[in-house]
Amino acid sequence: MSNAARTTDDAFQDVLLALFQLHGRVLEAADAMSGGFGLTGARWQVMKVAARQSLTVSQIARRLGLKRQSVQRTVDQLARQRLVELRPNVDHLRAGLVTLSDEGRRILAALESRQQAWLGRCLRGLNRTELERLADSLGSLAGRVEAATAREPAADESRAARSRRRPATGVRRRLVAA
Repeated sequence: MSNAARTTDDAFQDVLLALFQLHGRVLEAADAMSGGFGLTGARWQVMKVAARQSLTVSQIARRLGLKRQSVQRTVDQLARQRLVELRPNVDHLRAGLVTLSDEGRRILAALESRQQAWLGRCLRGLNRTELERLADSLGSLAGRVEAATAREPAADESRAARSRRRPATGVRRRLVAA
């Protein structure tokens, strides 16, 4: 396909492909960096969130945009490794707060050191302004995708509600004739 024939839709598909590739490479890197500690990138990600603030599993899932059940499995694995602890939650007796253990904090510090070296290799030759511009563009695009997606179910529900309110044309004719 020549550049003249390419559309905005084609360019958007290229952006999506690049994002999927980037996401896959970052996950591979996270797994490689954390593997020596008996972790996965997913476990490391949960540990990073818990290190910032003690949260419930549901709160961690919302922050990461993941399903609560998958985060629960990850927290259970981290607890078996004694890297996180569940502390009492005065606001919700059944939903404990996930906090890092001393060993979890030690491992997280080592992982963050590895991550800093990796970031240095990744970002060599890029400047902050370029990255900020990219982040702004991706954030704007994410907002557009969210807004467009939010309208999809509403449009379907609206059409379904209209069709429930009035009978199909053939049915209406029969009712009028009766």
